[in-house]
Parts: sequence; structure tokens; C-alpha cells
Amino acid sequence: MLVVVRKSWVIMLVLLWILIFVCHVAFGFYFFHGLEAPPELEFLYRAAFVCAVVWWLRADERHSAVTPVYCQGMLVGVGWLIIIPYHLLKTRGVRGLIPLLALMLSPVAGRIASVFVYLALPN
Repeated sequence: MLVVVRKSWVIMLVLLWILIFVCHVAFGFYFFHGLEAPPELEFLYRAAFVCAVVWWLRADERHSAVTPVYCQGMLVGVGWLIIIPYHLLKTRGVRGLIPLLALMLSPVAGRIASVFVYLALPN
């Protein structure tokens, strides 16, 4: 019998990447049409980003020796730019640069995809 080990932190990391990618495709689509993105989209992106990062950190803390923080949402909301790289480098070492690089390239990939969507649709 084949036993499949589920790594919930990988699943949450992929979902976080998809969230960032899809939102930046939408932001790029609005930008190329000369429109401002609706404030609802920006609010939902910011709220979903904080929630996704907190869920990812909670799923990852089961597999690492990181002590949980009392209010993860506030901590991530304020310092996510420092917390994510520090957490990845502290728990995985140099291998932590791979998911960090994927997270950094997802907005770029989203904007590139929005260019292709803009060019593919008739004006």
C-alpha cells in the first residue's frame, strides 16, 4: 500500500502563490485598460494575503521548532516583508530561498500573464 504524506505547508504555499498570481493578473488587466482597480479588489487581496500567510505559517509550524506567536494576523499584517524571508531562511536554510523566489516572482508572472490576456482579448 502506498502511503502519501501530505505536506499542508506546501499546499498553503501553492495557494498563496495562486492568490498573488491571480490578483496581479487582475491588477494588470485594469492597468492596461487604463482603469483603476476597484477598491474592493484591493481590499480582498490584502485581506486574503494576510489570511493565506497566517494559514501557511500555522501549517508550517507543525513541522518546525518555531514557537507560535499570540497574534499572528497582526504580526503578519505589519511585518510580512521581513517575517516571510526570515522564517524561510531560519527553518529551511538556503533551501528556503526557493519558495521565497517563487513568491517574489509570482507578481511578475501575473503581470506578464495580464499582458497576454490583454493582447488576446479584442479591444
